[in-house]
Amino acid sequence: MKRFNMNRRAFLTASSAAVLATPSILRAQDRSLKVSAFGGYFEDSLIKHVYPKFTEDTGIAINSVSQSGGASWWAAIRAGAATGEPPADVSMPGGQGAIRQMDLFAALDEAALPNIANVDPALITRDAEGRIRAVAVLAWYTTFVTNTDVFPEPPASWADMWGETYKGSLGLNANADTSYILDITAKTFFDGQDILRTREGLDQVMEKAAELRENVTLWYKDEGQFQQALQSGEIPAGQYYHDVTLLAAADGFPVRSTFPAEGGVIDFGSWGVIEGSQKLAEAEVFVNWCCSPEVQALMSRMIGTAPIVPQALTDLTDEEFGAVSAPGAPIVPLFDVYVSEADYIAERWASLIAN
Repeated sequence: MKRFNMNRRAFLTASSAAVLATPSILRAQDRSLKVSAFGGYFEDSLIKHVYPKFTEDTGIAINSVSQSGGASWWAAIRAGAATGEPPADVSMPGGQGAIRQMDLFAALDEAALPNIANVDPALITRDAEGRIRAVAVLAWYTTFVTNTDVFPEPPASWADMWGETYKGSLGLNANADTSYILDITAKTFFDGQDILRTREGLDQVMEKAAELRENVTLWYKDEGQFQQALQSGEIPAGQYYHDVTLLAAADGFPVRSTFPAEGGVIDFGSWGVIEGSQKLAEAEVFVNWCCSPEVQALMSRMIGTAPIVPQALTDLTDEEFGAVSAPGAPIVPLFDVYVSEADYIAERWASLIAN
């Protein structure tokens, strides 16, 4: 989730103190929530554009808490929850984090969340008993990106990455559990992702994905390194974030973002309510409010994230929607597989791409 610390929305510079001093929030101090989100421009934009609107609509104040994307944050949450004083009432895990940290999140009352009826079930984290533990509230896409000076014609399919056209031209994320190259490969060549649910199937998909070695110039871990190389044409194609690529194009760089026929890869941030919070009722109001079409449109416009409800339910124009998302079904990673088979995937994949 470190991507939110990138300078993607340079206009989001309002200070937290200025926003938290607004009269509507001061009037709501009798009802409040501590909400943690990834720091930097992402948190700033929530503080400026989203939290005050929630307070205006509900009378519940939001006290923002910065969270890191690493394990240290969840360790702090776990320690606080054990003493009955968690550092936040509501916190944001990523797609895999919602599963990895599920025991930290309270079960939510589905009847208190009518707006989740419009959310893809794949974006709702449930426990073994079917209870809701976290709900996606924003999303972003990874797409097939190309330098238009080098490749005047856009790709049509993820399968094109394996072709002669892109020989020695690709930059791909080196980590299978964050690139989701296995989901891309399974969807493109194996009739779907169910094959990833066995180790035999994982091996087949990883071996096919590893054929990309011939075409990959850079297996990157530093996103900024690839972005610069893409913009310059040094590494003219690969997988990257749709919205960041559009920002680079708007700044005059010869780059494009293409949603292949199989779909872009979606990842998302969820809200989960921490076990031990004394504000469960207020938190459920907040989660439900964030899933409303109006708020989804607000976040797309002001934060640059993709909505987790259909465009037709929002008032986003085609241009606004296209800046953050795309029509059609996305590739939703099998997050549970990356959690349950984490060590096996990491070791096997590192071995394959190193050879």
